[in-house]
Amino acid sequence: MKKRNLIKALFALVIVAGFAVMMPVFAKNSALDGDSTLTKSILKFKDNRPNRPVFENSFKTDFDAFMFKMTSLKAASNADKSVISAKNQPAKNLSSFALDLQKPIDNVKIYPNPVSDQLNLTYYLKKDGLVTIKILDVLGNDIYTLLNQKLLAGTQTNKFIIESKLNTGFYFVRIVAGSDSIVKRISVL
Repeated sequence: MKKRNLIKALFALVIVAGFAVMMPVFAKNSALDGDSTLTKSILKFKDNRPNRPVFENSFKTDFDAFMFKMTSLKAASNADKSVISAKNQPAKNLSSFALDLQKPIDNVKIYPNPVSDQLNLTYYLKKDGLVTIKILDVLGNDIYTLLNQKLLAGTQTNKFIIESKLNTGFYFVRIVAGSDSIVKRISVL
């Protein structure tokens, strides 16, 4: 019994000593002063490097100014890619640049859900482009490709007959148009 108490006391002493070694700030300033208040130590570090980085707050809090800056950057990058004569094209204003920043696919609806034998998809394409519609399992593996073709801009409605390849359960439908991808969950009965 004495041996066990001695081991416990030695273990407690090792823990306290380890704490004092690892936390020298607490070890030095842990004593209470005459007013019974714990003294605090404040450590301040100053960066004296001659080439230290200086950070300026250059982000504007005005949202309109930020959007104007972003659209002008996009316009500058588009101007580098192609030159269009002003005679054939009307001048673009800020609202037309904002439309260019929007996603190429919008308003995706899948019905009926849960699906039994037929899947209906309705979506809106803002630009002509290649559209790929795939069914994925829960792990993200491609199960079946429903559509892979170039479509015109506008509202699209597709009807697909679900084959017996799909067992009962949850699946995902991924619609890819340009650089945009939208994933919707479906249930198959």
